[in-house]
Parts: sequence; structure tokens; C-alpha cells
Amino acid sequence: MPAVEKKDSRISLRAVVYREGNWWIAHCLELDLVAEGKSALEAFKNLNDITNTQIETAIQEGNLEAILTPAPPNIWSMFFHGRADDLQIKKTGKLPNKIERFEVRELAFA
Repeated sequence: MPAVEKKDSRISLRAVVYREGNWWIAHCLELDLVAEGKSALEAFKNLNDITNTQIETAIQEGNLEAILTPAPPNIWSMFFHGRADDLQIKKTGKLPNKIERFEVRELAFA
């Protein structure tokens, strides 16, 4: 039986960023991970870091499915009510190896 070649797969993720008191919160929809920061951009950068760490650890342990736990429905709703053009995430630099795309929307409360 021939060996199965392992592909270098990458994942696309989505996050919503919103203000809570004096902090900005970034919440990844597909992995239900949360990070905070003093700005929207800092919160996203922190989320990007912990997301990458979680993915790398899951791959090393051979259990990627364990981290694929979606965020609660209210967080998904926040994402779909947010605006994609509010954040300049592209200025943050390169995404980690395993993340192909990270779509981020900012939710502004009236």
C-alpha cells in the first residue's frame, strides 16, 4: 500500500472585533478563541497569535478536530452585523503559516 502524502493545508478563519468597556475584544468564530487589546488592531494581533498557537499544537498532537469548536450564535450574529472595512488588518503583516485568510469585521455599537 503506498504512503499517503500529507498536504500542507491552511485554514480560513473569521473574527469579530468589538469594544467592551476600555478594552477591545477579538473573537474567532470557527475556533471560539478570544483575545483582548487596548485597540482593535492589538486585539486582533493577540487573537492571531493564540489562534496560531492552538492550530500548531493541535497539528502536533494530530487532533485538529478538537479545536474546531464554533463560537456561540450571538458572536456569529455580531460578525455578520459588523463592517469589514473598519479595520486595516492587512497592515499587520503576514499571517501565520497555517492560516490562509483571516476575515475580520468590527462591530460598532450605537
